[in-house]
Amino acid sequence: MRRLVPADYRRMPWRNGGGTTTEILVALEGSERFVHRVSIADVASDGPFSRFEGYDRHIMLLSGNGMTLDCGAHGLIDLRTPLEPCSFSGDWDVEGRLVAGPVRDFNLIVDRARASSSLEVRTFDARELVACAPGGACIMHVIEGALQDAAPGDTLVADAPCWIAPRGAVRMAIARVMRLPSRS
Repeated sequence: MRRLVPADYRRMPWRNGGGTTTEILVALEGSERFVHRVSIADVASDGPFSRFEGYDRHIMLLSGNGMTLDCGAHGLIDLRTPLEPCSFSGDWDVEGRLVAGPVRDFNLIVDRARASSSLEVRTFDARELVACAPGGACIMHVIEGALQDAAPGDTLVADAPCWIAPRGAVRMAIARVMRLPSRS
């Protein structure tokens, strides 16, 4: 298991130039297109989301009063409930509208031709084994509380089942990425 701390993260501009994101982890694996990326974005104003053609996107509110994602013909996504993951296609034109002030959100973006994915939030209050399927990656970001070997804001990356040892209650975002068989 690998541990990343905030000093390992990279702050970078949004693809559409409308703001910045803190990139926690990106898996490039020999291609211009990344396989998956985990990041946290600070959104200070209404505006379009960057398009990511061929990618699936997962997003959840970390802090703030929330926002609505207008996905055109695909409907609206309500991001007002903290820590409730929502998903949408990176192929869609999406416009974000803040409810009342800036927000911070957690993002998982995955190349759907090479991997499938999920995002969930779990609270641990006792030592527990977290499943990670063979050929997959489990990315665990500490939102609140602490583990014996990770502080709030740290991220653990595992490619095999691993034990989580909390110090009291700890809330974590768990992103699972499963590689699809390559098409030859």
